[in-house]
Amino acid sequence: MLDIESMDDAESLYAAGNAEGMLYNFAGAFEFFLKAAKMGHAPSQCLVGIFYEKGHGVPQNYVKAVEYYMKSSAQGYAPAETNLGWCFESAYGVEQDMKKAIAYYQKAAEKNYPPAQGNLGFCYANGNGVKKDLYEAFDWFKKAATRGNSFAQYNLGECYEHGKGVEADSKKAFEWYKKSAERGYPPAQNMLGHCYENGTCVPKNDLKAYEWYNYAAAHGYLAAKMNLDNLKKKSALE
Repeated sequence: MLDIESMDDAESLYAAGNAEGMLYNFAGAFEFFLKAAKMGHAPSQCLVGIFYEKGHGVPQNYVKAVEYYMKSSAQGYAPAETNLGWCFESAYGVEQDMKKAIAYYQKAAEKNYPPAQGNLGFCYANGNGVKKDLYEAFDWFKKAATRGNSFAQYNLGECYEHGKGVEADSKKAFEWYKKSAERGYPPAQNMLGHCYENGTCVPKNDLKAYEWYNYAAAHGYLAAKMNLDNLKKKSALE
């Protein structure tokens, strides 16, 4: 068992925290990350923020989460900037401030951090904190999607399906939905089910529709559970 008291190197503490986290010992992991965070280690500061935000190994505390995200983001750490943007967008531990949310997303997005790029794209797509701009949204979704962000891949699929910020292309829409679904994103898995059930973007195939609805439903996605039930009822009638 690692002795936290004898450890005085932030990187070693960070590694030990990750090892404990892999064993689902969140309380133990938190202690390692906290000690590293107090040494000014930006990734550990961000993780302490996440633990406080999610209540992993420590009582949930949004104010403390913001405090540690602030420390980490002050060092230019993109994941912390993104999480801080989400806190300002969602009023977690701070008053809602979309201007600040956009500013933090922008900082991280310009560092090529995919989750921030995806969030920024969503803000532009819906006019959240910025003037609605489907072309700008498409650009940010594409940047994040090509770096493997499942949320952005799903939204890029929607852009192609409905011609938002780009010429409609059902083939590309399906390709991006599939990439997202294969990464385990439930809304995309549900969308693939919908595509196969209705012959949208792809030839109709109820067996594949069932398969993808089932994947999403297994992740607790309510819309997929309803679609799965409806597909079962329809199949029973045919």
